[in-house]
Amino acid sequence: MLSLGKSHCVSLFLRTFVCSLVVMPPLGEACTRAVYLGADGNVITARSMDWKVDVGTNLWIFPRGMSRSGETGASSLTWTSKYGSVIATGYDVSTTDGMNEKGLVANVL
Repeated sequence: MLSLGKSHCVSLFLRTFVCSLVVMPPLGEACTRAVYLGADGNVITARSMDWKVDVGTNLWIFPRGMSRSGETGASSLTWTSKYGSVIATGYDVSTTDGMNEKGLVANVL
């Protein structure tokens, strides 16, 4: 039995995923998600944003300790971030995806 290291498996998965996106013709206008279930409970996900129109995605980096608000009106939640994060926006109106510095990920779609 061939034994591959974790980094080699992840590298192989990512290369295979990227190649499949290049050679596969688009079948529809929807997002595509791939999930890799690795050893020791490691999970890697990847997703495209194959939307009908460009959603105007921008990336934002927020430092830890930043004052935040839910921006939903007078009784909106407020907090101070414990961890730094990077987020992607949709139409610069809302967060569609994000990950904090500890690896917690949230996706809207």
